[in-house]
Formats: sequence, structure tokens, C-alpha cells
Amino acid sequence: MLRLTAFFFFFTLAGISFAQDDARFLQGKVIQGPFKTNVVDNGELSFLDTGDAEFPISLILETAETDKAKAKSLVDKYDVAGSDPKIESLFFYPVQGKKNVLVLVSWELTSRGIGTYGTLYQVYSYEKGSKNQLVTNRLIRFDKHLSGIDGYQEGEEEHFAYKDAASIKSYIKKNINVH
Repeated sequence: MLRLTAFFFFFTLAGISFAQDDARFLQGKVIQGPFKTNVVDNGELSFLDTGDAEFPISLILETAETDKAKAKSLVDKYDVAGSDPKIESLFFYPVQGKKNVLVLVSWELTSRGIGTYGTLYQVYSYEKGSKNQLVTNRLIRFDKHLSGIDGYQEGEEEHFAYKDAASIKSYIKKNINVH
């Protein structure tokens, strides 16, 4: 019983530490937004320049509470991958009948020594969670077709087909929203 109690105590403290660490990503200069969303009740989304060397951009959700105060929550943070992340697009589209926020992020790659250069793209998707927050839609996040390089990877030419909202919506409609 003592081991189980120690286990829960450790992970409770780890969770508190994680929440405190993530609080720094709620601050920064707004670089895009706010964008109103009805994916969550009374929601607005903004991208912030966090000033963090590892995760320079974060996506923040602000929701209006009943007393007119706004609550901020971290939706996601985007890391450096060869270069700083660039937000290409934010749009809304249903995924399997649920409203989603979709974000297209890119990074410039320049590793000519190994023959890899061009632009890396990744599609992120968020849906409403149980507590009026946004959570990662893992179906989209881990779809191997929604991440790729447009350029050269280890000397081989690569083309990424989903570099805008229209092509991403078309892919989701044809491959994920199939009944």
C-alpha cells in the first residue's frame, strides 16, 4: 500500500510541475489571432510568440466564463525542427462528425550534407474535450499522409500534397470521413 501511495504522490507532483512549466506558454506576443471558434463554447484561439528557444510558438484557447472573465488554456506548443515553426493555416472542419480546429505548421529544413532540404509540413487537429477545452485529435495527428517534406530527403525528391486548407479538407473527406 505504501508503494501505491508513493506512486500516486510522485505522479501528482509531476502533474503539478508539468502544469506550472506549461504556464509560461500562456504568455507572449500574439502573432496571429484571436480567431473565434464554436468548437468549444465561447472560444477564441491565438498563436503566441513565447520567446522559448525550444517551443517558440504556442496555441492558446481563451474561453469566456459566466462572470465575463476569460480563462486561458494551452492547446499546443510547436517546437523547433531545423528552424522555427511557421503557422501556415488555421481552419475549421468536421472530422468524423465532430467539429475540429486544424492547423498546418511548416519548418524550413537545410541539411544539405545528408541531402535533406525543403519544407517539412505537419497537420495538427484539435477537438472538444470533456471540459470545454481542446484536445489533440490523434486520428489526424498520427496520419502518416498528413506530415511530409516538400523538397529532398536524403537526396530523393519528395512532394507533400497537403499544403493548404482545401487539399487537407479534401483528404479528410475522401479518406477519414468515409462512412
